[in-house]
Amino acid sequence: MEQFEAQFNQVDVLPMVKHYMDELHLFNLFTKYVPGAPNSLAEHAESLCVLTANIICENKPLYKIQDWLAKYSDDLAAEPVEAKLFNDDRLARSLSALFEADRHSLMTEASANAIATHDLLTDEVHNDSTTVTFIGKYDNPDPQAVKLKHGHNKDFRPDCKQVVFGLNITSDGHVPLSYELFDGNTCDDVTHIPNWNGLRALLGKEQFIYVADCKLCGQDNLDHIDKNGGLFITIVPKGRKEVKLFYQYLKKNDAEWKHVFVTESSRKKNKLNTYKTYEAEPTQKGYRIIFVHSSAKQDDDKGRRQKNRNCNTKLTPLDNPILTPPVVKIILLSLFI
Repeated sequence: MEQFEAQFNQVDVLPMVKHYMDELHLFNLFTKYVPGAPNSLAEHAESLCVLTANIICENKPLYKIQDWLAKYSDDLAAEPVEAKLFNDDRLARSLSALFEADRHSLMTEASANAIATHDLLTDEVHNDSTTVTFIGKYDNPDPQAVKLKHGHNKDFRPDCKQVVFGLNITSDGHVPLSYELFDGNTCDDVTHIPNWNGLRALLGKEQFIYVADCKLCGQDNLDHIDKNGGLFITIVPKGRKEVKLFYQYLKKNDAEWKHVFVTESSRKKNKLNTYKTYEAEPTQKGYRIIFVHSSAKQDDDKGRRQKNRNCNTKLTPLDNPILTPPVVKIILLSLFI
């Protein structure tokens, strides 16, 4: 009887990941913007596709990617690839080539492909930023790169240098549209105008809702978007005059809250969260201010006050149940008509 030799390859989610990579034409985009050297054993595009798949599936360090890839079917590029070709040196050279490439144009094409392929809604774009912490010495940084600086570190490592990473995503599916890196000591409030201008150029329109946190709530940022025909939603900081006036109003008056919707809690089973709104007088610029009451926030505040009492902690004015309005800290400032 003829003997057969069987070879097994791990599959897992890799075929699904490759399917979506193919839909976005990532291999062709990498080939276009990061061309490899002639007669090289593996193109940069192949290495970058391998790296992309690894980040999604396993997120292994460079020196372990070759072993990771050997477990899978070698089918990540236009032609089958051999896992042994993708050692850490080759992958690092591909990353260096990507750094030198026109990454903004590459990302723009990838985003355009995603919008066209998946019919993404671009009527609402969410922006947020975080910090990427670096540990170790970087004595010879590339002069073209963003600067590693000390800043407000969101990993609670003020001793470490960082860069600031800003990301824009769609409201449907949270699909990334664009990103930007900034020096580590950059404040978020100065990033919004150039970011909004970039989104307007990418989407080819001004009529989209730009959603961001309280750093957007600066007069220059809001006026720029308004003047150019845009819409926004942001959070009003607690120190703003409009918030203080509302707190004073609640001490002597009952706000007429309007029930908006009820939703199931994402943290507690069989628990419903109720949201109500109260619309105050608009700002001098005519921007609408909407206060939002959350039953979940009210319960959390009640539990925190009880915990303070049990610990015999002196209540601050903001902890005092008489002075604290039952309002969620998120206050929306919008341009909706």
